[in-house]
Amino acid sequence: MTNNIDNANANADGNESKKAGSSRRAAMKKALPWVVNICRLLLAATFMFSGFVKANDPLGTSFKLQDYCAAVGLEYVNEWVTLVGSAALSFVEFSLGVCLLMGLNRRFVATCTTVFMAVMTMVTLWLAVTDAVTDCGCFGDALILTNQQTFVKNLVLLAASLIVLRWNRLQKRFITENSAWLVSTPAMVGILLYAFYCIYHLPVIDFRPYHVGADLVKLREEPALGSKMTYKLHELDVMDLYIVDAETEEDVTDSIIYREGYSFLLVAPNLMTADEGCAGSINVIYDYAVQHKMGFFCLTASDAEAQNHWTDYTGAEYRFFMADDRTLKTMVRANPGLILLKDGKVVEKWSNWNLPEEGEGEELVLQNQSL
Repeated sequence: MTNNIDNANANADGNESKKAGSSRRAAMKKALPWVVNICRLLLAATFMFSGFVKANDPLGTSFKLQDYCAAVGLEYVNEWVTLVGSAALSFVEFSLGVCLLMGLNRRFVATCTTVFMAVMTMVTLWLAVTDAVTDCGCFGDALILTNQQTFVKNLVLLAASLIVLRWNRLQKRFITENSAWLVSTPAMVGILLYAFYCIYHLPVIDFRPYHVGADLVKLREEPALGSKMTYKLHELDVMDLYIVDAETEEDVTDSIIYREGYSFLLVAPNLMTADEGCAGSINVIYDYAVQHKMGFFCLTASDAEAQNHWTDYTGAEYRFFMADDRTLKTMVRANPGLILLKDGKVVEKWSNWNLPEEGEGEELVLQNQSL
């Protein structure tokens, strides 16, 4: 009798355990699609944001790729190679994000995403251990993370990509796959066109301290203003700007920044590789500046030999001033690039591809008399 009661209790406990296990499995099965799609949307948002900020500043990403090349002993990789690599990286990241968002080719895209994140996680592990490159450049200047923070971020994204890959069929499509291509294809083409536009016209969204509208005098006197806007790159900010006369080696930083009225800053980090095709336009702008008693300063990191080469080849009559290469690349994403200041405030910036033509500078000055 006692045995029968015990057996009945055991069966009841077993049935309750089975019911509890079945309930847990049902809850997990119900929650799994939510987990997969949250991971998928997290990946999509991250990849699209990362791809966009790289397309917004292709030359900045190119400079970062040059840092990676230098860290592994490939200092002499051609700048055009890293620029093409920059555009390709922005395209791949943005495209993967769009495909994840749209639910296109779910298994293939999930596989590509996982492989990409595995590689990036290994790279950021190397950076976290060696600190070979101070900033990974994942999000350009828009969001700067330490190498350790980047590694943790990539671990989270790698885990999310593995979940999406394992249960890729649970990705919910917001629109049909046939219709999705009507949205994704223009988006992919558009990100490439946007990258080329930003190379030609400079970044549309400028996250650096020398953006149009920045008051370099205030930023120099109150650097905390810049740090609040995360205007900091490679430990450089406006306070680090140091300019010396190439001939006398005299510090002329303050005399340039605090100069009243309009001044042109011709920024050419490397005169040996600078675009010589725009030299004629630069000479016209210099003549205009002299005629209207405006300042004109050519800032470079190149030595006297490169300066003489540039002068002989272009017929330049302006003087040269020395500054740090990294600082110059931060000021304007072009070689050479042009900055117009008024009383230390950035009025306009141009790349070597779209320098102002004769008359445009005068119109711009007149338009900004109220600044």
